[in-house]
Amino acid sequence: MLVATDNFIVARNVHLNIPVAGRKRRRSLKANPLAALRDFYWQRRQKELRPLIKGLSFELREGDRLGVIGQNGAGKTTLLRLLAGILVPSSGTLEVNGVTQALLSFSMGMQPEATGLENIYLRGFCHGLSAREIRKRIPEIVEFAQLERVIHDPVRTYSSGMQLRLSFAVATSVKAEILLLDEWISAGDRFFVQRSRERLLGHIDACKILVFASHNLALLGELCTRGIVLKGGKAVFEGDIKDALAFYDSDAYEAAG
Repeated sequence: MLVATDNFIVARNVHLNIPVAGRKRRRSLKANPLAALRDFYWQRRQKELRPLIKGLSFELREGDRLGVIGQNGAGKTTLLRLLAGILVPSSGTLEVNGVTQALLSFSMGMQPEATGLENIYLRGFCHGLSAREIRKRIPEIVEFAQLERVIHDPVRTYSSGMQLRLSFAVATSVKAEILLLDEWISAGDRFFVQRSRERLLGHIDACKILVFASHNLALLGELCTRGIVLKGGKAVFEGDIKDALAFYDSDAYEAAG
């Protein structure tokens, strides 16, 4: 039984449906003006529902490292957004207990007209830090990002690699109990990629629960202990990471549905 103070994730029959515009009926205004107007009126109000996540159930406790496996469109990022609270289940129950950090995109959220220093504050606030906590972290963030000379310049003057270094340095300065990671950072020069790998591995080691979605099967096998294989928003396998990777690479995955 889960203790209230534990870090955990519990999903029970979670579904997520999103509204999409219904198919348009092809009617001629000249041939049948009343029917054409009725179709126009109703298509603005009637929406179809598209299922993105279908009945997911799983439970994670402290120490679990879950790899989320699947092809493009399988629902990997959607699941991470549900766990992060960005999306809300249409039905079922989802409990996430612990300080959660979602590293879904290191490139999003930078304000181009603000300076690098101002962006540190803005992104720090987004990660739940106080102004005092951010100030304590600024020297280390700036040093890691190697932006000492330009930290007071507008971010619009930075290269994409400089923006990535700044965003990554801020994000990984915040320790989380539950870490949600979408793919692995691979941009930037070779030296920065190596430094960022070491820093991110330390970030992962420090968290209590990891949920990692990736197409890099070797990395999933290295970092994760469990795996869940998604297909069309549905879990078609869950178990030990080695078994999950083997299932994904077998004919059974193609036949699953």
